[in-house]
Amino acid sequence: LSPYIDRVRRGETQALFRPGERILMFALTSGTTAEPKYIPITPRVLADYRRGWNVWGLKALLDHRDCILRHIVQVTSPMEDHRAPSGAPCGAITGLLAATQKRLVRRYYTSPLVIAGIKDSVAKYYTIMRLAVPEDVAWMVTANPSTLLLLARRADEYRERLIRDIHDGTLSAEMPVGNDIRAALRSRLKPDPACARRLEAIVREHGTLYPRHYWRLGFLAHWMGGTMGLYVPQLAKYYGDVPSRDIGLIASEGRMSIPLADGTPAGVLAVTGQFFEFIPADEYGTPKPTVVRSHEVREGEEYFLLLTNAGGLYRYDIGDRVRVTGRLGEAPLVEFLSRDAHTSSLTG
Repeated sequence: LSPYIDRVRRGETQALFRPGERILMFALTSGTTAEPKYIPITPRVLADYRRGWNVWGLKALLDHRDCILRHIVQVTSPMEDHRAPSGAPCGAITGLLAATQKRLVRRYYTSPLVIAGIKDSVAKYYTIMRLAVPEDVAWMVTANPSTLLLLARRADEYRERLIRDIHDGTLSAEMPVGNDIRAALRSRLKPDPACARRLEAIVREHGTLYPRHYWRLGFLAHWMGGTMGLYVPQLAKYYGDVPSRDIGLIASEGRMSIPLADGTPAGVLAVTGQFFEFIPADEYGTPKPTVVRSHEVREGEEYFLLLTNAGGLYRYDIGDRVRVTGRLGEAPLVEFLSRDAHTSSLTG
């Protein structure tokens, strides 16, 4: 596929699409096993991606009704890391999703989009928590659960500075945050002495400043499959006895599953957004493997996914190993196990 995608990057959209098709951006893959790839994002792809998130979010909020119309901590990356020769932005699809989210939902995000532009990781996590700690946060969503651990640890590590910033309505000058971003955040940095006094009382009582002491969280949203599950037992120290809801098997190429319950990495195959085929795990990498469709997979068996979508990807081998855990109607439930080379991204 790469020769055709390279032509689309140069502006020859008819290499993969009908005349006049708009390319909103190129989503960059994480590059866990090779160079990052460029995935064309068209309006149809974005709509399919968003539909999966809407189903996931609606079910999660119906299961946690006390979280409705309360604040959300979400971590996104910039949608423009650089530009393709055609001029289309290349970056993270999470940035595009956040930028095009409905205003009603965006008003409950504790962090504006400009936060994604902070390059220094400590400054980024500190700024996210500086804006979030004074709010009535109901739930948090990020892909990697290690990010949740880092957010909580940074807030506690810099608790004296954080409390002072909240009291004064400032963002510490010691944090390497650009003046343009500081200017964009100014209207959100209101002095809150009452919140600062409450946080000081928490520190006096516990000796630490953890989210379980200052937020009423309903749930945490993050990956739980594969090696991500190793982080989950560490979350209780900082967040308390709060359930986790897997966000689903998602990549730059699209959404592959939609979890519908807490405490499990398994989710229903996202059959309305893409077309899926499966290669039995023991035949993966062979010259002529068996390829089966959704209704032919067997519960308990492991497979590698192939996907076809509206973004020009045809029988695309994404390299993800999954296990079929059951069915919802005729659609299989799948959980992520590993990448094909058993690699995992390191973060933080």
